[in-house]
Amino acid sequence: MNKFFKIWLIFIIFLPFPLFAYLDPGSGSMLFSAVIGIVATLFFVVKGVFFKILDIPSLLYGVKKGSKGKHRIVFYSEGPQYWNVFLPVIRELDKRGVKTTYLSSKENDPGLNCGFENVETKYIGEGNKAFFYLNTLSADVCVMTTPGLDVLQIKRSKGVGKYVHITHSAGGSSGYSTFGVDYYDIVLTGGDGDKEFIKTVENIRGIPEKTVEAIGCTYLDVMREKLEKYPDDQKTDDKTTVLISPTWGSHGLLSKSGKEIIDKLSKQGDIRLIIRPHPQSFVAEKKMIDGLMKEYPQSEMLIWDQEADGLDSMRKADIMISDFSGIVYDFVFLFKKPVITFSSEYDRKGRDSMDYPGVPWNLRSLEKIGKTIEQGEIENICEMVRDLSGKGIDGDMLKELQSGMDKYPGRSGVMGADMIEKIIAEKNGDKK
Repeated sequence: MNKFFKIWLIFIIFLPFPLFAYLDPGSGSMLFSAVIGIVATLFFVVKGVFFKILDIPSLLYGVKKGSKGKHRIVFYSEGPQYWNVFLPVIRELDKRGVKTTYLSSKENDPGLNCGFENVETKYIGEGNKAFFYLNTLSADVCVMTTPGLDVLQIKRSKGVGKYVHITHSAGGSSGYSTFGVDYYDIVLTGGDGDKEFIKTVENIRGIPEKTVEAIGCTYLDVMREKLEKYPDDQKTDDKTTVLISPTWGSHGLLSKSGKEIIDKLSKQGDIRLIIRPHPQSFVAEKKMIDGLMKEYPQSEMLIWDQEADGLDSMRKADIMISDFSGIVYDFVFLFKKPVITFSSEYDRKGRDSMDYPGVPWNLRSLEKIGKTIEQGEIENICEMVRDLSGKGIDGDMLKELQSGMDKYPGRSGVMGADMIEKIIAEKNGDKK
């Protein structure tokens, strides 16, 4: 009997019975999200503890573990697109016999094969591998174009003396995400417009004062060197070439009004189009870009530019249509040609310009380089193009604009190298 009871109990336990309960989809989703949240939290807690254990030497001695010896000057690049930002400064330091180290997160970065005698190069990987390397770096000076130091994944290493930021757009730093340069020690910017912006935001936020110096726009100097090697092309027809080159994202021109603008201009027999989306658009807005490229295929009168360098397209264009992308000022400073801009959709939320009282330098200047228009004026875009095409930027106006973000044309490398050597000298003086 006892044996029979045990068998019966086991049978009862494992026998499936209907459960009269209901879990609505909303509660189920919340429960699932809660479980995922708990798992994710545990993962990051364990991960944090793991890195704290690895970082015990930092806590005990104030020096980060993992560095391969003390560097003097380190340049860190996220990839090949930033090599031209660093090149003039690194080349000038190399000429002076100053030893530097160039780190990159992309194996195809040309800087890794620059061949300069005094430059050591190293590929440090991407993602967490790169972040850990940088967060445990030991150097007198670390120079980066990456915004968000000590805000995003790259944290200040106790082994680094000074962090230096070089702005990587002729439009300045106002478009950076919030706190873009707040926790750098020194910012090397293109001109006085960006310098005023950074110092104003710094004062409003009440953050520690940093050194901000204008050195000129480094990558524009590289473009100037490239332009010298181009032939002087003669125009072979009377067609107006329009370059559409906006920023990316939901607030960008192609996303907002791309189809309408391309449709109107492509139907004109006297207008040739070059469309150059921001490189990030091919990643973050692939569906939208693919749709436009399918609807408006490449032809003799419509070209899709996907080259890494937009210099050739800018050289061929008579006029540019853009929004608030930094390439606007590349076009103006290099070619002195007009731009039609759509700036009214600029969204400051989440950007450094959010805390700026007034309109930042780069947006204030748009009216001076051509014409700023609203979305409702697209109907007249063809007439505007014909009216502005062939009109240059006044010389005095150009000088005023260049003082804002391209203050020392052709001299940015020298100015940048001077500043970095000054930083090193001051640091050595402090030691003494």
